[in-house]
Amino acid sequence: MRTKEEYYDLVLQNRALTEQPEVVQCTCVNTLCEWHGKCRECVALHRYHGEHLPSCLQPLLKDKLKKLVEVVEMTAVAKEATPLEYRFYVRARDEDEKLKK
Repeated sequence: MRTKEEYYDLVLQNRALTEQPEVVQCTCVNTLCEWHGKCRECVALHRYHGEHLPSCLQPLLKDKLKKLVEVVEMTAVAKEATPLEYRFYVRARDEDEKLKK
């Protein structure tokens, strides 16, 4: 277990990391997503719905899960991605709603 001082040093390191734009920049590949760059809201919605991890967090677990799945002699199949046309459809509908108001 860490000492209080080690923990404090870690907190200071993490505070310094959050000051670096490349660390806090949204890494999700779904740039058309309404919540792209709004990581707090994105993670909250994924937690609420409990369907899957946000795309930006999936690479962290994929390799580890693949190894585990192999150990128990199972297979893992990637979930089908939401088509880009759906994201464009949402934007178009939002524009239509704005024009109605």
